Amino acid sequence: MGDIAFLLIIFFMLTSNFIKEAHIELTPPAAPELETLETTPVAIAVDRDGIVWLQGKECPPSLVENAVEALIEDKRDKTVTLRVDKDLPHGSYGSVIMALSRAGAEIAMIGTKTGDDRP
Repeated sequence: MGDIAFLLIIFFMLTSNFIKEAHIELTPPAAPELETLETTPVAIAVDRDGIVWLQGKECPPSLVENAVEALIEDKRDKTVTLRVDKDLPHGSYGSVIMALSRAGAEIAMIGTKTGDDRP
């Protein structure tokens, strides 16, 4: 019985998606109408200090386009998840959006869904 439990644990560890950006602290923007998004193979985050994180590792903004292009080159789904801290000014991450666009990525921005009774 112990062997079966051990094999099940290994199976679930191998088939699950581990969070690539667990150490990045940011507060996502909130909106009442958001769609649910499937997990995407590529993830980018821009924290409140304007630091760009690609797949959980710090990435200079000048390298985002080439790095994302290489990551999605062989993928059928070219959707890239973009998480931005809600307190970051819009102009601070525009270059990241442009780099993703030039790389041929479909951008899916992440936020938090608010209830109908909250602003």
